[in-house]
Amino acid sequence: MKHSVGISFNHSKENAKKYSSQISAWLKNRNVKTKQISGKLNNNPGIDFIICLGGDGTMLRTARLASKYSIPIMGVNLGTLGFLTNTDMTTLYSSLDNIFDTGIKFEERMMLDIEIPSEKKIIKTTALNDCAIRSIYDGRLTSIDAFVNSHFLSSYKGDGVLVATPTGSTAYSLALSGPIVYPTMSLFIINPISPHALTHRPMIIDADNILEFSPTKNTKQTDLIVSIDGQESYILGRNKKVKIKLYGKTAKFIRNNKYSYFDTLKTKLKWGV
Repeated sequence: MKHSVGISFNHSKENAKKYSSQISAWLKNRNVKTKQISGKLNNNPGIDFIICLGGDGTMLRTARLASKYSIPIMGVNLGTLGFLTNTDMTTLYSSLDNIFDTGIKFEERMMLDIEIPSEKKIIKTTALNDCAIRSIYDGRLTSIDAFVNSHFLSSYKGDGVLVATPTGSTAYSLALSGPIVYPTMSLFIINPISPHALTHRPMIIDADNILEFSPTKNTKQTDLIVSIDGQESYILGRNKKVKIKLYGKTAKFIRNNKYSYFDTLKTKLKWGV
C-alpha cells in the first residue's frame, strides 16, 4: 500500500524547517508521498496521517484543521512542554516504520463545537483545549451568565469563564486550579477565571449538555471576547450568547506505545522529583 503523509510545522522555527526537510527525504526514499500542511486543507486532502513538528501550539492548530477530515496526527515534540506530543526525533523513524508495518493506531480526543455571534454574522469554530470568555477590557471585573441546556446556572463575576476539554485540563484550566482529567473522556470543565466569590469552583459536567454564556444584563462595560485554544479571538456581539457543545468529530492522536499518559504527567509536572 502506498502512503501519503502530511507534514505540519511552525514555519518561524528554523529547527522545524530542517527536520521537515529531513523527514520528507526519509519518507520519499520509502516511496511515501509527502505534502506540507499550512493554513488550510482542501476538501479531499488525500492524506493518511499528519506528522506535526513543534510544541503544543502547533498541535492545537493542526488538530483543528485535521479533525474536520478525521486525519490522525503524530505529534513530534520540538518545544518545551509537549503535553500533546509523545514522540521526539530519537523515536520518530522507528515509530514511522511501525506504522507502515502494522497500521495506524490512535486514540480519540473530544473537541468543542463553538458558535460566536458577532455583530454581523455567526462564527463557527472548534477547540481542542479550551474556550475562554472574558471582558474585552483587560483587568476589569465582568459578570457572565452561564446556562446549561437553556437553564440558568450562575452569574460568574471575575475575570471570566473557561470551558475546557479533558485534553485541555492540563493547560489553562490547570493554572486555574482545575482537575486533571484523563484525556479520552467526554466532559466539560467549567472553570471560573479569578472569581470574585470564593464559592465559585470548577465544575465537571457531561459533554452531552449544551452550554451558553452571555454578559449579565444591566452591568457596565459588558463587551466580551472569546478566545479559542489561546490562538484565535473573536468579539461577542452585544446581547448575544456563546454556544458550546460537543463537536461531532474527534481529534485523532497516533499513539506511541513506549509512553503512557501517566508517564507524560510525571515527566511534565515533575512528580516524584
